[in-house]
Amino acid sequence: MKPDRITQLAQKYVEYDMISTYTELPELPVPRVRLLYTFLKNQEKAKARAGETCALAAFLVQLGLDTHDRIDVGDSAKDERAMRSRQLKVLAGDYFSGVFYDLLAQEEQIDTVSAMSTAICEVNRLKVRLYTGLKKMLLPAEEYLKECVQLKMTLFLSFSRHLDKSVQNIWSLLLAELSRCEVMLDEMKYSAESPPDRKGYAFLRIWETGTNEDREIIAGNKIGEREWNSLLSKYNIREQLAAMLRQSAERVQHLVQECHGDKIRDELSGILEPITAILSGHRRAWQEG
Repeated sequence: MKPDRITQLAQKYVEYDMISTYTELPELPVPRVRLLYTFLKNQEKAKARAGETCALAAFLVQLGLDTHDRIDVGDSAKDERAMRSRQLKVLAGDYFSGVFYDLLAQEEQIDTVSAMSTAICEVNRLKVRLYTGLKKMLLPAEEYLKECVQLKMTLFLSFSRHLDKSVQNIWSLLLAELSRCEVMLDEMKYSAESPPDRKGYAFLRIWETGTNEDREIIAGNKIGEREWNSLLSKYNIREQLAAMLRQSAERVQHLVQECHGDKIRDELSGILEPITAILSGHRRAWQEG
């Protein structure tokens, strides 16, 4: 599949041999960026001209924030390759997060720099609250999902001021549902990791609804892959995540139909296609299983 316009523009900042050789970047924030770019470029001409730069800045800042999230902060001894990977994540995250200043300054988008900087501070505040709740085991599974969605939305909401008032409501609703889709995809992927690696929705849901015996199992320092997969099946975790993903995808489809103009509806439907493809694959796997 051909990369979208903003992903193509971002490649010269992202595709460095040193990064690809020694570390792995997080998932690119493509659905949210495509949504933002679609709305920005369909504004009046004066606003639309700056849309490409703003969308690229959002892409790189979000990638920088997500890259920093993947840094292993443990103190355990590591081999040289692992240490190099951690160093590159730090440097790459700083680089991605810093490029946006130059991009927006060239377009004299000083107000946008200020708004994005404020949003970055808010994202970091929300992360601290989320991680503290997880560490103290005080966060219900549903609340965890809501906070993850808010984290994905916050940076992009800072661009609402660029949009005509007539579309700001539908923009925020679509952003919320697409962000929720991305969260569900993340959790479907990370549920394959055992609890010592990541305390996400799967862990929290089993902790809330599981038997005392199962709670003791997931609270331990070690749990085998087979045992963890058995618990995922017992508590229907994958099915729950797929159902929530399907609900949000359907909401996106309904919201798209409320947008005015065939062109923008086609562009927004295209954003959803990779998500519906994943759902179709999951449905086939469930039927075959």
